[in-house]
Amino acid sequence: MSPTLPEQLDALLAKLKSSIRRYVLLRGLAMLLTAIVAVFWLSLLADSAWFRLTRLELPRETRLAILIACLALLVIVLFHGIVWQLMVQLKRKALALLLERRFPQLNDRLITVVETAEETESAVAKNERAPLSQTMLDRTIHEACRLMESLRIEEVFNPLPLRRAALLATIAGVSLAATAVASPGTFSHWSNAYVKLADDYWNRVNGLEVFVLAQPGDRIRPFENRVCKHASGSDLTILVTTMDGKLTPAQVLLNYRGQGDTRGRALMTPAGEGKFRHTIGNLMENLEFTITGGDFTTAQPYHIVATPEPGIETLVAECNYPAYTGWNDPGHGEERLRRIVSSELTVPMETELDLQAKSTKPLAGARIIARDFELQIWRDSQQGSVTSMYRQLDERGLPTMQVPIQPTSEDLISADGLQLKLPLRITSSGRQSENSTPELPPPSGEMSRVSIHESETLRIYLEDLDGIINLEPVRVELHGRPDESPVVQTRLAGIGKAITRKAIMPFQGVVTDDYGLDQLNFEYRVGTEAELRQQTITRQPGGTQRFVMEKSESQPLEKFDVLPLELKVDDVLLIGLVARDADNLNGPHVSRGEIYRMKIVSEEALLSLLYQDELNLRRRFEQVIEEITRSRDDLQQALPGTEEQPTPRISEAVQRSLNTIQKDSIETDAIRAAFESIHEEIINNRIDTPQIRNRLEGKIIQPLRATLENEFQLAEEHLRLLDFSLRRAQATSITPEQCIANLDALLSSLAQILLEMRKLESFQEVIELLKGIIEEEKGLKQKTEEERKKKLIDLLN
Repeated sequence: MSPTLPEQLDALLAKLKSSIRRYVLLRGLAMLLTAIVAVFWLSLLADSAWFRLTRLELPRETRLAILIACLALLVIVLFHGIVWQLMVQLKRKALALLLERRFPQLNDRLITVVETAEETESAVAKNERAPLSQTMLDRTIHEACRLMESLRIEEVFNPLPLRRAALLATIAGVSLAATAVASPGTFSHWSNAYVKLADDYWNRVNGLEVFVLAQPGDRIRPFENRVCKHASGSDLTILVTTMDGKLTPAQVLLNYRGQGDTRGRALMTPAGEGKFRHTIGNLMENLEFTITGGDFTTAQPYHIVATPEPGIETLVAECNYPAYTGWNDPGHGEERLRRIVSSELTVPMETELDLQAKSTKPLAGARIIARDFELQIWRDSQQGSVTSMYRQLDERGLPTMQVPIQPTSEDLISADGLQLKLPLRITSSGRQSENSTPELPPPSGEMSRVSIHESETLRIYLEDLDGIINLEPVRVELHGRPDESPVVQTRLAGIGKAITRKAIMPFQGVVTDDYGLDQLNFEYRVGTEAELRQQTITRQPGGTQRFVMEKSESQPLEKFDVLPLELKVDDVLLIGLVARDADNLNGPHVSRGEIYRMKIVSEEALLSLLYQDELNLRRRFEQVIEEITRSRDDLQQALPGTEEQPTPRISEAVQRSLNTIQKDSIETDAIRAAFESIHEEIINNRIDTPQIRNRLEGKIIQPLRATLENEFQLAEEHLRLLDFSLRRAQATSITPEQCIANLDALLSSLAQILLEMRKLESFQEVIELLKGIIEEEKGLKQKTEEERKKKLIDLLN
């Protein structure tokens, strides 16, 4: 209390000062509460309006800006409405003036007392005041105190601003209370949005998840950080599913945009309960898209990165052929390392091979599908280990058994993922049929190689590190070529169907096999014997693929000796060649050549048969001489007179003679070969004598060979030259007379040979006559006995 201001007045002013501060504080708090609620509702309204327009949460940056702006507004309201006004100094003079303006009946008494009190606080002012002034001051103080007793301080304030602020604050508070009761989640929603700044804070009725439906196999691939890689050039299928606990929207809208001018909007097609899908064909560029359905939409676009699908750059087969083929040795058969160019490989059956593929991209795994098995290989992305699994399939394509490929799984995919190796074996055994039991794994429960039965088409699917699988599989056709049975193409040489019991039987021809012959034997049977007997030939094939049996200076023909069999006349010998290959895995395979039926005859009977053949050959030879003679006479008759020029008649005669000589030359050579065969047959039956050998070889075969090489060739050459000159009307040194002389020389040589052939005629005819007499005598004797029996029967009757 001021030492000069009355206590009553000082208490009144202090009360006024306190009331003013209380008024300011209450009004400020009401305004602050109203501002807080207003900020709450305005920020919530902005968020709701944005969600209705876009179905998206406000961006985090926008919400943060709104929050900062709201806090700034609240700070301003707090500072301006409370702090600043409470900081204002309320002096007694100002308070007195406030009361003077509000209560005119004070008539400046209060302000006078306050000012006088402030002046009396100064010692100088107190000493200078006159006595009269002090009396007036005391009176004024007395009247002011009297009037202050009747004053109501509340009338100094205007209650309307405070009531308005209180009303607004009350409305704001009631709205918050009502919201808390009706929708408690509103506050947590606002807190998540503006306090926690969450990315997803709207409690949507609809919720969607986005995937890529990749091929092959309709694989569902998720997005990683809203990015998914897809094979360029293939169709992109986007799959949208409803989240658990959410409602399925009536329709889903897809908006997409490519790097170029590609963009579009489409309603996705329903694909089952809670599922929608849409396909964008032939994707060649990167793509981004958004999904909207019901009250859900993607806050950020999803990205599709177009990347090439994995493929095979080179395909090589490292083969380990069966040992019996000999192909593993350098320079024999096919190469061990074979490059597959046309997606097809044929190897011998029972070949083990490593199919090595070089990929265009690092691989995470591979899947190989065949008719009756499936092989899967994959690499653990974290540990880097490779795992493989073989599954045997039934006729419906369902797995019936599965075993791992061990112990080299780590080698199936290289460390860099660019090399793929498939251990295979092509075999002819183990094909699963409908009624057969499945092929069981080894006792260890592991497989080192996958068996391919005879022929198979492998479909190889590659998966790269991005999860992309080639849509069209790489097809590789593997064929196992079975080891066929040997092929025996042989014949008897220089022997007929009738032989003596001491004959030797030469065989000539070729025996072939795919990979090599192991053994070649004679196989024979005498008469009606049931058991076949074998005799090893002198020279064995020794693993060769082609065994030739031809007579040469270095080696003779393979011969079968009949003499050790001690056969008798009229016995029958069945004989042939049997060949066996070297296949020790699926064989051996055995083949037989032609079976020859040989009859054992006496030496005289065989000679008689051979002599009969000679007589037939002589008749053919006489016909040759007769044709050449007619041709010579025809050419002689066609000769023109001494002064005449060659006419067309001589040209035609020359052509006829040339044709005759050419034909008869071939026939004569055939007759020579037939005599050689008779000669060889006599030798092979071991009934030859020096006289027979000299007659056939020296007087018939050799002269025939010489005549063919000399007279026949000279006559044909001259006739050809003369025919050519006559056709072209050109001069030549060869004349028709010279050709006739050549034909005469030829006929002379042939006549000499025919003379040697006829020397045998009298002897042979005598033999045949004697044989005829013997046969007639046997017939007469038989008839005589029959007549005697008949007469004896008649007498008895």
